[in-house]
Amino acid sequence: MGGRAAMFGIKDIFTTINLLGGVVGICLCVDGRPYEAGVSVMLGYLFGDMLDGWVARKLNSANEFGAEFDTIADHTSHVIAPAAIVYTVYRDAGLLPEPWGRILAMALASSIVIAVSVRHARNIVQPVHYKGVWAGLPRSVLGFIAIGYCNAALAPYVPGGLWLGVVLIPAMGIATLTYLPFANHHSKRAFFLHVKIVILICFAVTIAMVFVRPEFFFDVLFFWMAGYSMSSWMAMTADERRAFRTSVAEMKAKGVA
Repeated sequence: MGGRAAMFGIKDIFTTINLLGGVVGICLCVDGRPYEAGVSVMLGYLFGDMLDGWVARKLNSANEFGAEFDTIADHTSHVIAPAAIVYTVYRDAGLLPEPWGRILAMALASSIVIAVSVRHARNIVQPVHYKGVWAGLPRSVLGFIAIGYCNAALAPYVPGGLWLGVVLIPAMGIATLTYLPFANHHSKRAFFLHVKIVILICFAVTIAMVFVRPEFFFDVLFFWMAGYSMSSWMAMTADERRAFRTSVAEMKAKGVA
């Protein structure tokens, strides 16, 4: 007789790496080091979150524990840690006299955590079932946009400087609460060729920046995340978008459970 399968497996080691990236990032924010915190989150994503699902599929070890653990890890690393980075950057930016500068920083950080937490609860109670599409801006994209903007070398020099983020970050939080369609990697079909090319370029350029001009790494990250936010719908066919809207309408018609 075979023994009972272990709940915590190899796949969960990679999820733990993702989680540690967020925890270390939060600790670095306590020390006032938001740039290094962003690096920690991205390393956790690269060596943890991008691999845990792949390992689970290859080893056929996906289970309910792994799914829940992954959700908690993503919420910590892609929501709480980015909020801590936003708070640290805006606390130290000197945009307003104290205590208003600190209150502004708290408000921006809170907008991320509250929006994503509400979205998560909503998607459990009223899930939209359509493979290959997320309903509302994904939490990871929101978190990476916040990290990218706050740590971007060029952010202080754009019109409005960090004040632009005072509008951008809450706006992205609102986008997570919409039912706008955002393509994901669980599509029913293979991506269009042009989408695959863009994804390849995105990863290649972003990783290359680490070695060529690391000071602009987060500028590039912000650029790609903003690009995804505005063009993700292009990875879907018109029929897929219509089918997704039908799924949303059917879910809303059922009401809150």
